Amino acid sequence: MKAVNNCLSEIGQSREPHLSTAIPMHHRTSPPLRVAPDDEAYWLSIRASMQPMYVNTQLVNTRRGPAPFRVREVIRSLVDLSLAYELDEYEPFRELKESGSSVAIRQSLAAYFGASADEIALTRNAMEGIATVLNGVTLQPGDEILATRFCYDSNLAIIHQRVRRDGVVLKFVDLPFGPASEADIAAAFEAAIHARTRLVSFPHVVARTGLVLPVKQISEIAARYGAFSFVDGAHSAGHIAVALDELGCDGYAACLHKWMYGPRGTGFLYIRRDRIKDVWPLFASWSNKPKDSIEKFEEVGTVFKALPAAILETMAFNLEVGQAEKTARLRYLRDRWARQLGAHDRVTLLTDLDAEPGTGFAAFNVEGLAPQEFAAALLSDYGISVRPFSMEEDAAMAGIHLSPSLANSVEEVDRFVEAATAILARTHNSFRPTT
Repeated sequence: MKAVNNCLSEIGQSREPHLSTAIPMHHRTSPPLRVAPDDEAYWLSIRASMQPMYVNTQLVNTRRGPAPFRVREVIRSLVDLSLAYELDEYEPFRELKESGSSVAIRQSLAAYFGASADEIALTRNAMEGIATVLNGVTLQPGDEILATRFCYDSNLAIIHQRVRRDGVVLKFVDLPFGPASEADIAAAFEAAIHARTRLVSFPHVVARTGLVLPVKQISEIAARYGAFSFVDGAHSAGHIAVALDELGCDGYAACLHKWMYGPRGTGFLYIRRDRIKDVWPLFASWSNKPKDSIEKFEEVGTVFKALPAAILETMAFNLEVGQAEKTARLRYLRDRWARQLGAHDRVTLLTDLDAEPGTGFAAFNVEGLAPQEFAAALLSDYGISVRPFSMEEDAAMAGIHLSPSLANSVEEVDRFVEAATAILARTHNSFRPTT
């Protein structure tokens, strides 16, 4: 019970040794990295602290990342209380709202991502925040939603439902598949938007290729037309530095279980203070929160409180590793395989490895070998998992995706390169070059 009591005592408090360093991203200078991305002894210690339970060598981590053991221990220590306590004067989670949120949690998220606590609502995942905004922005028949073919399929499903239900119009921005400059991306949004556009929805990071969209420029374009700019941040939060008040978007939704390595079932929704009133909550506020209160988005019913109770431990882990160090490590792992494999005459990279800011994602195609064939051979013969993909709205946009995480090692990445090179060599005779 001592460990449990210690955990409970921290739920409603800011963890001063850690959160005192949580300066918003845009206020930070760029000092030298505290740990080099190729310091393998250090990064192996981080991997050991995460204790990933992979069956195969998992080089795709876009769905979820392994929570550090320390975060899992907090959750384990609180499971029984979360399932058994009564709502009375002995309430052990008295600092947490019914939704699992607390002032300390919102403050820690706001500090890390460059926002104010009154602009951050705790959610159970990115999709909850995404569904809130995509369903909550008021639209009239004939109004237009501007999106991209790179939006997550669940996001597009919500938009398609609004098209059917409300008679709104969905329009796609014509973006290239593969490398693209920020200027070209912004120009494409500028060309697509018009007076009937009311909502602009796009990912910060394209999950398959790692392309980073210029949020600030796109948000400025949307603002000129009075449109609500909404960012899917599932793959930027914890992956690259995010300063929400610098990005200028009206809304941003993310989860904490991918690149923040937090509990599955936790996330957050950011709505810029002056736009909160413009978004209806997914659930009507039963406590009559005013329309300009960020807390109206947190009234979602009963949650399993052991999960949000571990968020402060998650934030402590990320602050101790450092966002700049995390980003540098992820890019190092990407470059280690992508620059070698990209030099092969049958391989076409779909990712600009020199783009800034860059991610740990990259994708490629192999001439003469379908993505599914390559991935199947890699898994069956070498026990290495990568992801063949095709975009939901355009199957011609296809390739092979890798996204190593902090739980991956250089040895695993190098073994992938060796295996991929072997597959390319043994399929050489069956390959017929195009003329």
